[in-house]
Amino acid sequence: MKLSEKIKEIKVKQSEIALFYLAQAGFCIKSANNKIIVIDAYLSDAAERLFGFKRMIPSVIKPEEIDADFYLSTHSHVDHLDPDAIPAIVKNPKTFFVGSMDCEELYQQNNISKNSYCVLKSEEEWKGNGIKIKAIYADHGDLAPTAIGMLIDIDGFKIYHSGDTCFAPDKIKASLNTDVDIMIAPINGQYGNLNASEMCQLAKLLTPKVVIATHFWMFIEHVGEGGVGDPSTFLKESEHLSQNIRAMVMAPGELFIYSK
Repeated sequence: MKLSEKIKEIKVKQSEIALFYLAQAGFCIKSANNKIIVIDAYLSDAAERLFGFKRMIPSVIKPEEIDADFYLSTHSHVDHLDPDAIPAIVKNPKTFFVGSMDCEELYQQNNISKNSYCVLKSEEEWKGNGIKIKAIYADHGDLAPTAIGMLIDIDGFKIYHSGDTCFAPDKIKASLNTDVDIMIAPINGQYGNLNASEMCQLAKLLTPKVVIATHFWMFIEHVGEGGVGDPSTFLKESEHLSQNIRAMVMAPGELFIYSK
């Protein structure tokens, strides 16, 4: 069964939230009320076309198969806001786009109505249709100065997706200003991002119930010396976390159901 069919057919209970990993930093989230949220999906070969970064993991879902109520992007880098996928995504009239300030240019290039998107700066919020999204502090340096993380609050579940950020634990904690159920963050340690040790240190501070690693195995350029960007290093580092925090490495296309 294709991933798009699995997403459509799965029945999520009221006490649950479902997450499908789309590889790199991408996730598809489905609520009990059948709301579909896609965040930071990289679905094409845009990084190779534009920068020579060949994808090493085939896309698990085609852009035209995405049926999202909300399409979120923490910043405009192609592996978070895929310019080759957006033309297919925008054909769905129900999809509402939420992104960082630098995403607006691509929204406008694809003729997305101003009624169908919102851009956020750190600390700003958007709410509607049963969901609240808060822009969380992120520091991706000069690579993306307006990059943000996102706190997704839906059906009583709080999911924090850090986007791309360096280690700024105090600022991130203050920006969140709440407990979270699930934390999603990079481990590649390249291009100004958290490495595995820093990701676990942040998790120790934020104390989520679940922490999920991202940004591994998609690009050779994201692998550094000494195990940087290797999920096995993350799992080893996670052994120092509290037993109340579950550390996860998901396979592309894998489903995780989190229950209160």
